[in-house]
This record gives sequence, structure tokens and C-alpha cells, in this order.
Amino acid sequence: MTAERAPRRRLLKAGVICFNARHSTIPCTVRDFSEAGAKLLVPGSVSAPDTFELNIELDGIWVPCAVKWRRGEAVGVTFTGPVEVAAPTRVQALKPMVVEPRPSLRRKRP
Repeated sequence: MTAERAPRRRLLKAGVICFNARHSTIPCTVRDFSEAGAKLLVPGSVSAPDTFELNIELDGIWVPCAVKWRRGEAVGVTFTGPVEVAAPTRVQALKPMVVEPRPSLRRKRP
């Protein structure tokens, strides 16, 4: 009999793994997120410590984590405490990539 998993929400957001009293950090990508845990991608040869705090800067989320599994660059974590929501440390600003031409009042020549 397997335990029922909490529904996960797919994400593609930048995160930061914080440890050593938040003096050491490793950038990561949050791939999915639920009430109980998350899946992170940690690029490069540096691996995440067994326990740390996860910060999702755009959402202002801080949550303590413990590593449950590791597969290559992917790391599955369970939350060991409540999710704290603070003011976001960064704001996402999107700009249009296509510049639309300005309307002209000139007549078009045949």
C-alpha cells in the first residue's frame, strides 16, 4: 500500500538553496511544488546538502527542506517546517519582444 502523494504543481522558477545560516547559497530551478515537497534541478557538480532552506525569490517563499532522493541533477525534497511567505526579494518584469509599428495617418500609394 502506498501513501497518497500531495498534488504537485509544475513550475519553472529560479530558486536558491540556502545553508550554513544563509551564508552559503546554490542556485537551483524549482520544477514542481506541493504542500509536502518539491523537485529541484541543481546544475553543475555541486550537490545540495542534506538539509537546507529553499528560497523562491519571485514568490517570497522560504521553507526548510530535507533531501528525500537524488537522481543526477534532480533532487526531491520534503518540507520539514511551514512555508513562510515574505515580501518578494525580486520582481519579474516582462517586456514585449515584438515592437508593433506605429499607426500612420498617411495615405498609402497604389
